[in-house]
Amino acid sequence: MTNQIQFKDFHPQVIETSFWKGKKYESIEMVLERVNEWIRKSYNREIINVETIQAFTGHTQKSSTPYKPVVTGGGHMFTVQFLRLWYK
Repeated sequence: MTNQIQFKDFHPQVIETSFWKGKKYESIEMVLERVNEWIRKSYNREIINVETIQAFTGHTQKSSTPYKPVVTGGGHMFTVQFLRLWYK
């Protein structure tokens, strides 16, 4: 077992693609289910923390999930929300 702190990111994955509607992504609850499954399978790891990260991205696709528009004085920016798991 290693004593180094590591992390694993869990991003929303595409669950459906449509020509007219674009891509549909997992909800944050579905992502959390994948985090819990990883924890169950990695029972020998020490979980330190799980955090939600909302990061700005240059993504401009019209699909509203997982990219959320944020209106600023200079226009629109897009954010993506994902989960980060810290462990040893």
